[in-house]
Amino acid sequence: MEKIDARKLSPRELSEKRKIAIKLREKGVPNKEVAEIVGISAQTISTYYTQYKNSGANVFKVKSAGRPKKSGKRLSDEQESKIIRMLIDTNPQQLQFKFALWTREAVKQLIFRELEIDMPISTVGDYLAKWQFTSKKPIKRAYERKDSVTKAWLENEYPKIKKEAKKEDADIWWADETACVSLPSNLKGYAPIGSKNKPILNHPAQKFKINMISAITNTGKSMFALYNESINIDKFIDFCQKVIESNNGKKVFLIVDNLRVHHAKLVKEWEEENSKYIKLFYLPPYSPEFNPDEYLNQDYKRNANKNNIPKNQKELKENTQNYMENLQKNPQKIANFFQHPSVKYAC
Repeated sequence: MEKIDARKLSPRELSEKRKIAIKLREKGVPNKEVAEIVGISAQTISTYYTQYKNSGANVFKVKSAGRPKKSGKRLSDEQESKIIRMLIDTNPQQLQFKFALWTREAVKQLIFRELEIDMPISTVGDYLAKWQFTSKKPIKRAYERKDSVTKAWLENEYPKIKKEAKKEDADIWWADETACVSLPSNLKGYAPIGSKNKPILNHPAQKFKINMISAITNTGKSMFALYNESINIDKFIDFCQKVIESNNGKKVFLIVDNLRVHHAKLVKEWEEENSKYIKLFYLPPYSPEFNPDEYLNQDYKRNANKNNIPKNQKELKENTQNYMENLQKNPQKIANFFQHPSVKYAC
């Protein structure tokens, strides 16, 4: 039978085809043969059958496509455009709502205030899906940050640093500190559809961590150091010395954030004593996304421990050591961290 585009079927027609497919699968007919009989792809038949085994007869309930339902009153095209534009151009605080981000409840209140329509929360979700709005993890930004200062640094200060580095034949390095913890961020695993079939991750109940300071260049060089304790003045100076020693006799221009340790009097004194070899520069306050080394940290947290969850601090340190040493052998990957839109200025 010629394959049918299931999206073009009415809910009733599609429900009937699903029932036939499930009956055939229950009798042991393979997906491929069922697909030939009902005219829907074997992959889709497999999906239907998996859903049936997990949620039973719910698989036969087919929602109508098109405009969201469940609301006593629909939005006109003009009203939809107005709400969409407000969601894109503003945040809840700008409109005096007590929400940090646009959630379904926040959008519900926006629709009520602007259009005087008290829409059910589920219908708000339907509209957001129709408008292709999805829930996303936000970029965190400190209240204290001044965008004008950041803009001035990117447009004026950094070009001066770059020009000075060229004049003194120095390499520009970016450094950052991070806490290394045992569980990777955003770890996911495949499992059958259905809330009762979530994967189980076994890990130690006790929390442990180490601290890392690293530095990279846009040509792919890197340096790192691991510590069981917090990174203090002595450890920061020790790391700076290691960067100098690794840089083949060229002067180091090291760009760091505004951590108190970086501005310490002893650090300033050491910098003056070693001014022939190193000079420190500082990113604008509260602007971590403009530090290329931040993207190394993010990659580390996603990948260093995902295939081997450490059981103790020693194993965590070994995983981190292996990740960073392998990274040092892959200068192209390091250089690729500079391709993130926020740090392309540093290429």
